[in-house]
Amino acid sequence: MSVASINFDKSPYDAGTQTKLRIFELYAQAWLPVFFSRPNPKYPEVHLFDFFCGSGKDSAGVLGSPLRLLDQVRRYHRKGMAGWAKVKVTIHLFDESKKKVAHLQQIIDSDNWKIPDVTLDIRALRFGDALKECQSILSDQNAAKLLIIDQYGVDEVSDAVFKQLLRYPTCDFIFFLSSATLHRFRDHPAIKQKIEVLVDSYDVHRAAFAYYRKLIPSNDAFYLGPFSIKKGSNIYGLIFGSRHPLGIHKFLEVAWQNDQIAGEANFDIERENIAQNEMLLEIDEMRPRKLQAFERELENLLAGGQMRDEADIIRFCISSGMTCGHSKGTIKKLKQAGTIACEFRVPNVSNFRVPRKMSVPQIA
Repeated sequence: MSVASINFDKSPYDAGTQTKLRIFELYAQAWLPVFFSRPNPKYPEVHLFDFFCGSGKDSAGVLGSPLRLLDQVRRYHRKGMAGWAKVKVTIHLFDESKKKVAHLQQIIDSDNWKIPDVTLDIRALRFGDALKECQSILSDQNAAKLLIIDQYGVDEVSDAVFKQLLRYPTCDFIFFLSSATLHRFRDHPAIKQKIEVLVDSYDVHRAAFAYYRKLIPSNDAFYLGPFSIKKGSNIYGLIFGSRHPLGIHKFLEVAWQNDQIAGEANFDIERENIAQNEMLLEIDEMRPRKLQAFERELENLLAGGQMRDEADIIRFCISSGMTCGHSKGTIKKLKQAGTIACEFRVPNVSNFRVPRKMSVPQIA
């Protein structure tokens, strides 16, 4: 039986699903070079996991998450990056449906998706079983991991699983929250007790994000980022997690590529009704409120001497859900006014551990 004669996905992916897949793909595209670009890579092993891989394509032939991951790995393999030959790459593709896994395997075999020097681990496994079987890899200090958890209507990422994900070293993850799961947050005791009243469905994913953030111990430097997706009248969500500031910053860059107004949704979550071409105008009414508030607070902190180096600005950008590029205008303005002095125009996240200094002349 040919691949074309098996039709698991009877309809094309809708716009919301394609947004979700694009975010998975763009993050993988940004994540992979971190581990291959240097001649002497820090990590000898890289593992990519897709725990709900599905059958590979929709009815129109649009690529699903597993083939998008493979495509990005193949892209960098062809580039011949400096550290590629020194890293062992394994792609793990799991799904509880044996038929979908068989279909995916058939696509990979027939369409020549196999990549030289890359190991494919394709198996029919339930999410919980896959986590157990891969514990040694996920817990390995010498392996870098990216986890895509595109769970269906069932909420597989329980509080216990979420806390487990936090413990894996050098491990970034993105998990999907269904509309049904998000709606359950409305009545969750922790939401009712600790989070402001939800006005409407636009607030649900923000409440869910706040809930997960509260599960992280206060002394744990772990970064989370949200992205909301509207499909029809329903709101879905993505939660991203990373222990490294570079990881969350790359996710924020992807989020802002998909939403230039707020960097967190595929719809007008702030209800600002600003068109993309209107943002080019130097008029406050045409600039996102989130950006204006960020710039005002950053300016006050810098002018008040509450930030002393590059890392302070990076930390503030990330905690505000902004990229470092969003600080460029404020830094330029204050440098020209002589309010601050620093050698950088835009903070570089790669310098987070050894940041460049900054001074505030009028209070120094």
